[in-house]
Amino acid sequence: MRALVDASKLAASRIWIDNWLRMLPSIVATRGLVPVSLLDAVERFVASPQPLLTIEREFSRGDPVLVRAAIFSLLHAGRVSARELRIDPLSWMMTFEAATP
Repeated sequence: MRALVDASKLAASRIWIDNWLRMLPSIVATRGLVPVSLLDAVERFVASPQPLLTIEREFSRGDPVLVRAAIFSLLHAGRVSARELRIDPLSWMMTFEAATP
């Protein structure tokens, strides 16, 4: 069975798709490299909404690639959310916050 996606629906989801196209390589390339302690620390830090830039600065003593991968991995796992991800291009000002149970 083939499913076709209407062109207008695809166009409406373009930003969402483009954002994930930018985040997924980071998640895949660092799989197994992001310590659980970093994931947990980032999740605690975004208990109140924080822009990506602030998150990266807060954890600047570590590898910035791993910090960014941590936030994207948490987002992928549903532990963090980013409301603007569907409507705004990914940027340092994108706000991330811990997901509510």
